[in-house]
Amino acid sequence: MRILSLNQISKKYNQAKEFAVNDVSFDVEEGEILALIGESGSGKTTVLRLIAGLEHPDAGSISLSGQVIVEGKKSVPAHERQVGMVFQDYALFPHLTILENVKFGLKKNLSDPIKVAEDTLKLVGLREDYHKYPHQLSGGQQQRVALARAIAPNPKILLMDEPFSNLDAMLKDQVREEIRQIIKKTGITAIFVTHDTKDALSTADRIAILHKGYLQQIDIPKNLYEFPVNPYVANFFGKRNEIMAVPREDGFHTTFGFITDPEAKKYKEKVRLMFRPEHGEVVRRDGQQLSGKIVKISYFGSHQMVKLADEEGKRVTIRTNPGRSFDGMERAFFYLWKYDVEEAF
Repeated sequence: MRILSLNQISKKYNQAKEFAVNDVSFDVEEGEILALIGESGSGKTTVLRLIAGLEHPDAGSISLSGQVIVEGKKSVPAHERQVGMVFQDYALFPHLTILENVKFGLKKNLSDPIKVAEDTLKLVGLREDYHKYPHQLSGGQQQRVALARAIAPNPKILLMDEPFSNLDAMLKDQVREEIRQIIKKTGITAIFVTHDTKDALSTADRIAILHKGYLQQIDIPKNLYEFPVNPYVANFFGKRNEIMAVPREDGFHTTFGFITDPEAKKYKEKVRLMFRPEHGEVVRRDGQQLSGKIVKISYFGSHQMVKLADEEGKRVTIRTNPGRSFDGMERAFFYLWKYDVEEAF
């Protein structure tokens, strides 16, 4: 069931030459976690603020749970939209205990707001220390308090601005999984903004990628990574190698060697072969077609990255297992089991 719809939303800030958001449309399903991702200035935070009611669009409409909340000059006030918001800095009140922080956003006519606040804190994994103040908590605990405060009023949708940016690398993986589990347990629909592809790929059900205010693609993580609609999306989600190639009747001629491919005859002009490091494999020499001079080997614990160069100095990177030894080797042989072909104009 669709819970949120953005229809041709555009927004330009005063004095700005370009639109912060330009003709953006997408829907969000009930219970879904959607990530808005993009580099700085892409428009992702503006989209979040437009949904929350903190900004008003110049064009387009927004519907929430079947109700039009923005259209033309009409705008339902932010406090009436039943939207929960977790800010990047958590925005906890330092002079209030964590229980008081959560209770703050609850309606005054609730029969037992303290119980609701306590139950929500338990839901996010904080079962004690209700009378502690925010400065007495770790970053991860502060984030869970901010999340509890946002979901305690039972909003129709939860919005989170860079929810993992203030956490150190060791804590991030754990908190990402915890937040996802909490949101799924409540059944709340959530949208979060991030610039970190790992945050998006590991947490979201779907990802919307923006660039210079335009929506580039919205899809499940696997499709965004494996089937990007354009080079920007492809390169945003990780390094891609590029090899220039000349098509022949039975394959592609490259400076690293010849790749047998019956589809090559479809192309008349020079092409680019695009592939990610994990779509190649370093192998023994026998029967293999591609090779390069070993330039650098980087060890990452779970894998190694082998950088290879052709005779002209052009380089590609191949991912291989961490136990592979290259001692004494000047060259390595590899093959590609997957690549995209783009015409080079």
